[in-house]
Amino acid sequence: MNIIDPHLHFFDLIKGDYAWLKDNPPNWPNIEKIRQNHLPDALCSSTQFKLSACVHVEAGFDNNNPRRELDWLKEVMPELLYKAVAYAPIDAEKAEFCNKLDALSHTSLVAVRDITEGSDAARLLSNNVADNIALLRQRGCHFEAQFELVNQPIAQRLFDIYSALPNATLVINHAGFMERSQSWQSALDTLAGLKNCVVKFSGHEMLNSPMCSKEQLAVLLDSFGEDRVMLASNHPVCLILRSFEQQWQHYFEVVSETAPSTWQKLSYDNAQRIYRFTC
Repeated sequence: MNIIDPHLHFFDLIKGDYAWLKDNPPNWPNIEKIRQNHLPDALCSSTQFKLSACVHVEAGFDNNNPRRELDWLKEVMPELLYKAVAYAPIDAEKAEFCNKLDALSHTSLVAVRDITEGSDAARLLSNNVADNIALLRQRGCHFEAQFELVNQPIAQRLFDIYSALPNATLVINHAGFMERSQSWQSALDTLAGLKNCVVKFSGHEMLNSPMCSKEQLAVLLDSFGEDRVMLASNHPVCLILRSFEQQWQHYFEVVSETAPSTWQKLSYDNAQRIYRFTC
């Protein structure tokens, strides 16, 4: 089965900084499986799921000079179509943000991510954010937001920004860290009201008490519809629970039990459209 994985990471612990992983690693199960080099060739040998294309999401290779990660990717990628999501501080002053985008200019660049989990989410309230998202749209890129959806003021702020920018695309990483709560569901419904917002079904392994996968997927499909949900592995962080192959097998089983007619869209078509692959 051909798939496009819209959220994975490759590591080279010698060439990159990865301070979050090398110096003060998270207290995750199987951390030593994650805390090593992970290169594209290893994923191209999958027997059941053929990785036709992928989206590499920044992983702290060098946040002071994120262009280095884009150049490194070009060196290590095999004959595999890929796009890149780089790091840039979304709340930077507009002139500074413009300079950072200039430095990131690369044929693979399709989006930027700035992790704003926990208290860092307050940075999304900056007046600079709307200007920077508009600038990304002008450059043909989009913003990938990563924060907890239970933070309703942030969800509302993004709703307001993107309501005024209907041609800009908002991608929510890891479905806003799904949990069974009224506040998560309320924020999800708010953002689902944006036709220019899509969501990645991923990141379950990082949750302490996640909803079961079938329930999660059913909720996302009910809110966003089958054209705005993408399956993503989050490799190698998925190794907390499963290998890359096992993760996609798990997704196939969940979709088969929940909404089998959506598999092609969730595993390939939606990512192909959102990230503008020509495969």
